[in-house]
Amino acid sequence: MPLLTDTNIFRTQGAASGNNQNSILGALAANPGVVPCINNPNGTVTPLPGPNCAFVLQSLLTVDPNANLVPILGPVQGPLQTARNGFIVNQFENNGGLFPYDSRLYLASARLDHQFSDRNQVDLRYNFGHDLEQNPDVTSLTGFSRGSDVKAFDHTILGSWFHQFSATTLNDLHAQWNYSNFDVIPNVPGQVGLDIPGFGDVGTQIFLPSLTIMRRYEGADNLTLIRGKHTIKLGGYFLYRGNHTESHTFFPGRFVFGNLPGGLLSSCLANPSGAITGNPLTTGCGLAGALSPAAINSIQSVALGLPQFYQQGFGNPIYNYPRPYAAGFVQDQWQVKPNFTLNVGLRYEVDGQYGALDTDKNNFAPRLSIAWDPFKNHKTVVRAGYGIFYSPIYGQIADVVQTLGLVNGVRPIAQVFVPLTASPVSSATIFQTLFAEGGANNVIACTTPAAGNAACIAPANLAQFGINVTNTGPVPPGSALFSAQPGYRSAYSQQAEFGIEHEIANGWAVSLSGIYVHTIGLPVAIDSNPTTLAPFVSVPLANGSTATFRDWAAVPGSPCGALLPSPINPCFANPVLLQNNVYSSVGSALYEGGILEVKKRFSSHFSILANYTLSKAFDDTTDFNSDFGPVDNTNLNGERSLSSFDQRHKVVFATIADTGHVGGPVFSNFQFAPIFRYNSGHPFDLLAGADVNGDNHSTNDRPIGAARNTGLGPDYIDFDMRISRSFKMGERANLQLMAEGFNLFNRTNFASVNNVVGPNFGLPTAAGGAGATTFNVSGNSSLLPSQPLGFTSAYPMRQLQLGIRIGF
Repeated sequence: MPLLTDTNIFRTQGAASGNNQNSILGALAANPGVVPCINNPNGTVTPLPGPNCAFVLQSLLTVDPNANLVPILGPVQGPLQTARNGFIVNQFENNGGLFPYDSRLYLASARLDHQFSDRNQVDLRYNFGHDLEQNPDVTSLTGFSRGSDVKAFDHTILGSWFHQFSATTLNDLHAQWNYSNFDVIPNVPGQVGLDIPGFGDVGTQIFLPSLTIMRRYEGADNLTLIRGKHTIKLGGYFLYRGNHTESHTFFPGRFVFGNLPGGLLSSCLANPSGAITGNPLTTGCGLAGALSPAAINSIQSVALGLPQFYQQGFGNPIYNYPRPYAAGFVQDQWQVKPNFTLNVGLRYEVDGQYGALDTDKNNFAPRLSIAWDPFKNHKTVVRAGYGIFYSPIYGQIADVVQTLGLVNGVRPIAQVFVPLTASPVSSATIFQTLFAEGGANNVIACTTPAAGNAACIAPANLAQFGINVTNTGPVPPGSALFSAQPGYRSAYSQQAEFGIEHEIANGWAVSLSGIYVHTIGLPVAIDSNPTTLAPFVSVPLANGSTATFRDWAAVPGSPCGALLPSPINPCFANPVLLQNNVYSSVGSALYEGGILEVKKRFSSHFSILANYTLSKAFDDTTDFNSDFGPVDNTNLNGERSLSSFDQRHKVVFATIADTGHVGGPVFSNFQFAPIFRYNSGHPFDLLAGADVNGDNHSTNDRPIGAARNTGLGPDYIDFDMRISRSFKMGERANLQLMAEGFNLFNRTNFASVNNVVGPNFGLPTAAGGAGATTFNVSGNSSLLPSQPLGFTSAYPMRQLQLGIRIGF
């Protein structure tokens, strides 16, 4: 995988990348006067002649492992930055290339059926599965060290007993036992992660390794009673979900980088054409022309040692919490008239939870449907239905609350969470100090933890910063906690459908149907720490409009001026905490779709299925992971948009044709099965790659002024074909030869887009923005994966496979 696609990512940036660094450096080189060049960490400014300033800034902003940097900002920006440059280049070179991508699936099954009598029959089955996948998650912006291998085993035993009490009373009993392993093993264990939005992610994935053993015991009994025009079904279901998981959540640690204001380094980047005032807070650089400001991009922030935040977990990675699930139902199928059938049913479910997560006990699900032959000729049928359907609560939510929360005074996994703005120890202090220890002591470059440690960075490495990792006692400043909303409930959907199907000719039918799904109670991680006391700010956009958003940033004049962690800051409910994430069942979604379908039953040696779906989906949440939480945690309504799963158009055409015994010994017994698919693109969210609004979340913020999911992904077009031929092998056996082709036209179907476009994507160029006048953008195949809106991955190209099947 080409993690390093272009060495220009290591150089200063120009207008093509939406950054104005090169223009500013050119103007400095042409300006012989003295300018306020370097903003020092102690608040002073280092003045330099323009050409000298241009050279120094270019040296600092170029990721050059051979640079001979003068320590303008102290030793950190001298030899140590050169060492970091070499480390970054090495990571990009060694994490890209050709890696194994083997995928092997082994399946086996055995079945025993026995009929004791006309009224009693038993079945017994055993299924085995073994799945091996190498590097399924390594893509163009995901390095090998961030990748993993998946190993899974599955054993299932299923038994059933069918008993007929009488012609009108039937019973079906099922029992099942399942034992499975699902292990995700990182390619590199315990290496701290470096998240560099828009360029690449390296180091161990933050949740790995993850080793899961599941034991499931399942039973169901269904009774059918036929009484006149009524067919009544009732039954019960029970599932015991045993789960033993060792998940090293946050154990590897991660430093998340992103775009930073140019003013952190130089006023000449922040205000290049402003007047020189002598005040470090307000001075410009005095350059001629109306030059736009420039930012420090995420890969330059690594070289400068300025991560937006550092996060790591320590403690017990094992949780073992069983969850029972039970359900019962009753249903009546009533043949009201020969041409009209009514189905009425009610289902009740209890999804047992543990710990701080409440068990929702009012999950009643009524359901109703009809089937009507209005002309009584068996050519036209009208179908309609409505029902409520509950979703089991994701097991990970209860697990996260139990392991990352405060449970009876204990934090099973204690988190260290330090932002760049923290004082006196910031994420920059930690990153730069740990990297400077060098050699075998450089835990940033370490790939194998020391014996007895779960990760390269251990609690002993953090003690020098006054960070004492404890799992009991008072919650340390700068912690991130997870909890559950009181009264947390299962998500449910109200589903309705109406359709008409008509036979237009013998074997040919056309149907038109509409679908409505309204889902309520979707899980969302909402940080309850930011308060509504943070002020609103307004920013002019390049399209002439104004963006207004709530800003928790610690800026002069704001009530949020105290740097975190601080005991006094009205903009946060508990200013000592960095995050207080509460899993809440408050999300919602809406799907509306129409389906037009034409089909021909298999006859005269061929069948046809063609359908077109027109749909639209909205929601206000993508995932319950806190990295996907709301941009404004006080306003979930601001997330309402097209869903990430919205797919406006979908076309499928499939046919099966065989030659039968026609064509003699050469062309007989062939079967052709082509299928064509077209899907329109899915929306995607534009990301800033920075904490735009100062709420201590940088993974989910969008560019200033951008709504959620304004990007549109690429279309998907695919043509597959299967050709087979059968041969008789005596009276009781046959041989089938098969050839299958996928994506036969070898079309490049892009799968994902580099959606990190920077916080100022929609701001005017004069204000340091990219000048984009719309956020309704799409990917561009002419851009590199490391460039904003470049494609980062694609679905498989043409694939061919051959097969042999023997039946006897």
